[in-house]
Formats: sequence, C-alpha cells, structure tokens
Amino acid sequence: MRKYLSGLDGVTSVEVDVDPGLVTDDRWDVIVNLKGDPGQDSVLAIIRNARNEVVNLADSDKVELDVTWTQGATSMSCHLPMDDSERAVPAAMKVVSSEVESVEISWNEIRLRYQGVKTLPDNFILPLTSPVVGVGSLKTEQSIHVGSSYCHVTHSKGVDLTSVPIKSVLDAIPADKRVDATVDLDAHDDINQVTQLRVWGLGEYGKGVEVDAAAPVLAAVLGNRTLQRVELATAPNDDYDSEVVAFDMNGGAVAGQGDPPEKGAPILAAAQQPDASS
Repeated sequence: MRKYLSGLDGVTSVEVDVDPGLVTDDRWDVIVNLKGDPGQDSVLAIIRNARNEVVNLADSDKVELDVTWTQGATSMSCHLPMDDSERAVPAAMKVVSSEVESVEISWNEIRLRYQGVKTLPDNFILPLTSPVVGVGSLKTEQSIHVGSSYCHVTHSKGVDLTSVPIKSVLDAIPADKRVDATVDLDAHDDINQVTQLRVWGLGEYGKGVEVDAAAPVLAAVLGNRTLQRVELATAPNDDYDSEVVAFDMNGGAVAGQGDPPEKGAPILAAAQQPDASS
C-alpha cells in the first residue's frame, strides 16, 4: 500500500496507521502528502483513484484517506470518502488567496479558515455565485478571528447571506464584551430549521443577557429580510451552556417580544430607539 501510494505522481510522503479490528475489519487511517502547488489534474487523479485502490489492497472498506498539500500559503486537505469530491476540489482551489489560511474538504462540507483581521472585510460573506458555495449537497463554512472575537458563517440550502450586516453586528458588540465573543450566521440551523444569527458573549452566565450589550446587536439587524431568527446569548459556562434570548424575525421585523418575553421585551425596546445602533 505504502509503495503504491508513494509511487503516485506528486506524492512526497505517506503515513499509514492501522487500528486492528477484533470483530470487524481493520480500520485504516492514511495520509497522503503532496508536493506544494500541485496541478488540479494531479490532485484529482489521486482523489479519484487512491482510496479505492487502498480499499482493495487493505481488503477493508474501513479506510479513511486524507490528501494534503499547500497552495501558495494555504494549507489544503481533502478527506475521503466523500461525495462530490471531483467538484469540491476544483472549486476550493479556485477561491484560495493569501487571506485564506486553510481549506478542509470533508464528507459534508468545505471549510475555509481565514487569516485573522482587526476589522471584517465588507465583502467577507461569499455570494451564491462563488465557485465554492452550493457544491452538490455540501455546506460551505467560513471562519475568521476579528480582533479578539470570532466569526463563523455557514452556507447551505441556496440561501443568499450577503445582505446580513455581519460586520455591523461585530462592530455593535460593546468593547468590553468583544474578548471571546462569537458571531455565528447559519443559512439553515439544524435545530431550528431557519436562517439564524447567534451571538455569544453578551453577558455572564448566571446573570443573564445584558440589555445594554444585546440591544445594539439586535438593532444592527433590524430590517434585514434574510434572517428568520436571532439568538443573543451570554458567554458559555464551563459546561458550554449559555443563557439565550431569542427573537423570531419576519420581513426584517421582530415577531412578538422575544423568548422569554420578559427578557426579550426590554432588549427589543432598547434596540428600537433611534440611536440604538450608533
């Protein structure tokens, strides 16, 4: 197996780890490292054929194979098996730039990690026309550190997220709440099944979401017609639990007073003040 993989065009090294199976087949974890800046055809040839050949050589279908390489300054990886690999890899190679730190392609997603910045670029959210958005059934994830905060965007289901003012959301977080604050924009949240924005860090767990911290964040997205739900949360505790105040959105306006209403109403009232987002 190692000999076969090492003989493939562009391969610089191979790592093989076997986990013996007492009842089922052995599990094989294989890493194939390629030379820097390989051609697209070279990468596709390995992704297309290598895992199937390893399955035959190992006489086991329990084979997970990672193909890794660098493209410019960007670390690239593709985890097999996965669907749509022959569409995902060329798409990912097209969007690589000096701002992208790493690209990971796996069974259900393409994940782009960006170099940290002090201010989020205006055009950070990828449009639906990006080659890397909407590849088959794969989600596309973007993640970036903005100062001491973290921003994460998940594209799926053909939802255009570019209208969501995520930069304004980050800017609206009070300065004393930005350390480890997290802004998460999801085109289709798995739990609530809606396009959702969630912001963590707007208060201390046990003391609740702070009105003065949450109101400017909510104000920043009032009027946005893409969002269907906004969740404003405290920083998580040691068990990763947070206190959450949620707002259902309809046509850019909040429907109701929030959930729970006794927590949501004062945040909404403050957010609707003329100077709330300034």
